[in-house]
Amino acid sequence: MPVMTELNDRMTSDAMNQIGSLELLTTRVVDGVLSGKHRSTYLGGSFEFANHRAYSPGDEVRMIDWKVYARRDRYYVRQFEETTSLQGLIVLDCSGSMQFGLSTSTKLNYARAAAACLSRLMLRQRDGVGLATVGQKVERYIPPRGYPQHLQTLLQALRHIEPSGETQLGSCLFDLPRRLKRRGMLLVFSDCFGDWDTTAQALKRAILRGHDVLVFHVMAPEELTFQFHQWSRFECLEQPTLQMDLDPPAIRDEYLKSLNAFLTQVRQDCTNMGADYLLLPTDADLGQSLSYYLLRRAARVKQ
Repeated sequence: MPVMTELNDRMTSDAMNQIGSLELLTTRVVDGVLSGKHRSTYLGGSFEFANHRAYSPGDEVRMIDWKVYARRDRYYVRQFEETTSLQGLIVLDCSGSMQFGLSTSTKLNYARAAAACLSRLMLRQRDGVGLATVGQKVERYIPPRGYPQHLQTLLQALRHIEPSGETQLGSCLFDLPRRLKRRGMLLVFSDCFGDWDTTAQALKRAILRGHDVLVFHVMAPEELTFQFHQWSRFECLEQPTLQMDLDPPAIRDEYLKSLNAFLTQVRQDCTNMGADYLLLPTDADLGQSLSYYLLRRAARVKQ
């Protein structure tokens, strides 16, 4: 465990050095209180122009648009769309399958390094961020907070996650968005195994409730290529009693066909419902993967 923690911390540090100057912006209008990076549902007296409305007694004189008055001979005040802080929740799959890792770090270690990076990024933006670890149930829930010291609480929780058991990600995702007090962002880190249809339904409901959903699909390179060459015993990490001896070359084509169909379904379902999707292979440089994603997302948001 100390070795894995050291590797995880180094991975997190290297990735943060690469994404430290970037931003994680929401693509949806959010509800908020503090001034921040994101577009709010509330109209205030600062930031980005929204529209005009007729002057009412009590309005600040400095908000009168004198150019409009010169054209219409009536007083109109300018309204501005206030930018706001975001409330985000990181959902981390800690079921047994997330402990898989042969040539690379385990999927869980990779996912929690990514989660730590994005948590720090969001807190630096003055956004609130929370954490939910999910296995057969919601194992731990830390409500979103926006103060810098909250990062240590999140990192401590991430370090002590132990993957085990079957995943019930979908059923947990029906509950978790209701714990957020306002519309915000849901960041899901999982290999998406198990009942994907239920998970997709839960994510779609979260989007219909106004949340911005990001799905980070964490997969090991061996799962993506199935490059095993000798008779091997394969053991289910969620049900250890389930084992089978297989000749990998004999089933590789059929396996890859099924895998690609699964990846395509997850990606298309996310796209169709309006969720962001990013495949995160654990042999990819985490900093580069997150940098590419954040730059692409920022460009899309600011269009």
